[in-house]
Amino acid sequence: MVKRRLPRSRPAPWLVGLIVLVVAQVWAPAWAPAWAVECWRGWGYRVDPGTRTYKSEELLLVTKGPATWRTGVPVELHRLDRASGAIDAAAAPLTVVPAGVRTYYRGRANYVDGRGAIVGSGDELVFGLSHVAPPVAALEALDDFNRWACGLGETR
Repeated sequence: MVKRRLPRSRPAPWLVGLIVLVVAQVWAPAWAPAWAVECWRGWGYRVDPGTRTYKSEELLLVTKGPATWRTGVPVELHRLDRASGAIDAAAAPLTVVPAGVRTYYRGRANYVDGRGAIVGSGDELVFGLSHVAPPVAALEALDDFNRWACGLGETR
């Protein structure tokens, strides 16, 4: 009598997906906060609203976290210290209400420029900022870069 081997059965794709989902939910709290760094980083100049003449040197700016870039929606921008690259704690943040915004896409919004009124000032701000997004995969080196780019310093 010849013994026949039964073929190995593989789990159904939905079962594999369910297992991955459960594992991700269990482990997510351990790794999610480290990969959540996101901001908009770039430059800006104070300008006279009537003549559009420059009233300041170049300002290095960053948001703390994501921002909504729409006309009339205020955005808080923080100045970066040129020497350290960190958010300048001594400088008050600028709240800007964009009046003219252009966003650029490569799959998702990755650059914005425009102008807007600075709340509490008679000046406007012209700006250009790049999106620093959380890494798609758990890349520690990219997360360190994102932390630095958002003015939060290095983790090590």
